Amino acid sequence: MTSWNGITSSNITIADDVSISKAKAMTMRIDYPLVVKGRDVMQELDEMRDALLLIKRDVDMEAKYPKLKEIKDEYEAQLAKYKTFDILKDTK
Repeated sequence: MTSWNGITSSNITIADDVSISKAKAMTMRIDYPLVVKGRDVMQELDEMRDALLLIKRDVDMEAKYPKLKEIKDEYEAQLAKYKTFDILKDTK
């Protein structure tokens, strides 16, 4: 059971697009943009991921096809080697 603002329930719906449920763990689902001080949080996270050149992962597919995670790990290892090489080359 979940207690929220004096209400005890397994599932709480705050609005059509916002709900809190206790299935396996406490989760909160928000199906519209989360804007904090005028900034879209998900957009900011996407931009950070792109700026850091992080690979968009599909964890469910990685669980189904372990080779996907293996390939991702190999890519990251090679990228780290090239970055190190570039740093060493640029310091000469």
